[in-house]
Amino acid sequence: MDWLALRFLDFNASEVGLLLVALQYAVLLPAWVVAALVLPGDRVAARWWAAYAGGSALGLGLIVLGMHEPHAPARALGNVLVVGATLALQRGVWAFTGQPVWRWPHGAVLVVTVLLSVMAMLSAAWVPARIAGVSALWGSVYLWAAIDVWRHVGQTAQLRWGALHAMPMLLAAAMLYARGLRAVLSPETVMQEVGQNTVLGLGSAITGLVAALVLQMVLVSLVVSRLVGRLERLSRHDALTGLLNRRAMDELLVQEEQRVRRLWGNGARGPGGPAAQPGAANPTGQMVVLMIDIDHFKRLNDSLGHAAGDRALQHLASVMGGQLRNIDHLARWGGEEFLALLPATTGDEAMALAQGLCERVRSLPVVLDSTRMPLTASVGVAEWLGPNDRLDDLLSRADAALYQAKRDGRDQVSRSAGLVPLHALKTA
Repeated sequence: MDWLALRFLDFNASEVGLLLVALQYAVLLPAWVVAALVLPGDRVAARWWAAYAGGSALGLGLIVLGMHEPHAPARALGNVLVVGATLALQRGVWAFTGQPVWRWPHGAVLVVTVLLSVMAMLSAAWVPARIAGVSALWGSVYLWAAIDVWRHVGQTAQLRWGALHAMPMLLAAAMLYARGLRAVLSPETVMQEVGQNTVLGLGSAITGLVAALVLQMVLVSLVVSRLVGRLERLSRHDALTGLLNRRAMDELLVQEEQRVRRLWGNGARGPGGPAAQPGAANPTGQMVVLMIDIDHFKRLNDSLGHAAGDRALQHLASVMGGQLRNIDHLARWGGEEFLALLPATTGDEAMALAQGLCERVRSLPVVLDSTRMPLTASVGVAEWLGPNDRLDDLLSRADAALYQAKRDGRDQVSRSAGLVPLHALKTA
């Protein structure tokens, strides 16, 4: 141990800094390996990032060894490994974001890096060219990966601070470009630094240490944000159909009720004033709910099995989702019942939409094991009656209208009578 400590003291400050960066990557490697085994949906990205951590740790260690001994082959192999590790970083970003893979640019970067490293190993005259070329290629990969992360965070994930997520990679690219430029403008200085067993100096080594740590934190934050998003989606969506669940729809109904109450309070009424008939109010101060039910669903389940029933539910959810507008909301309300919330919609508009929905379901039979099975649905329509109305009453009227449609023969739309609830008459 004393011998090892003495050997460690032999390293200069820059070499120690690079060794610390390598150690940091080595410590993070097992975490990415575990993530690659357990992360749902992101295992490929985690494997690439494990390769990035492992390749960076080994490559930096070899570079330090090649500087300290000196040992040209170790340094050459270290350069190839760190560039290859950065390529793995970008491949992980592509896997995580679902972007297409650009194999030939990565292959070209790796081939040029190998050639420059071999030439520098064979002749010291090629060292400045190797430093300039490898630094430029290495920095370009970091820059490309930074742009990919920036675009994903801002556009796809719709998170804040896209530039902040890309900053560690941008910093790494800037440091590498600066080093490559120095190798072009002042090759003697770079050669002297290599001869004195320094690379970027202590300040650059510390900056690299911080940038590497923050970069790993960025990758972890991307994974965590996606996991949180998935958990939130699972808590608000039905697992079978992918539609909103009842809890999420309850929240939307409350929000929509507050909106229409506010609009009615600001005078958003139809020409008939506060006592206007349903459908006469300004559409912006209206909302309508559709209660939708698959006809003879129990018979389908009993005769063809629950798998057929599940397929019918998924089919109906898909058909209805294609018929509704972007502002509408659709939820699986329970069993074979669905609820659609139509903001800023009059009763007449909702009736037309519901009738079109029934026609669409009727014209698109569900396919079960290559067999086309007809499917129909009944719909109950209920509209907001004004500031004295309540959500419970609105949903009760929609439910009553649905059962009226079923009593009338199914495969049709029934509209609530639109009577003001008894409690509203008492408080009016």
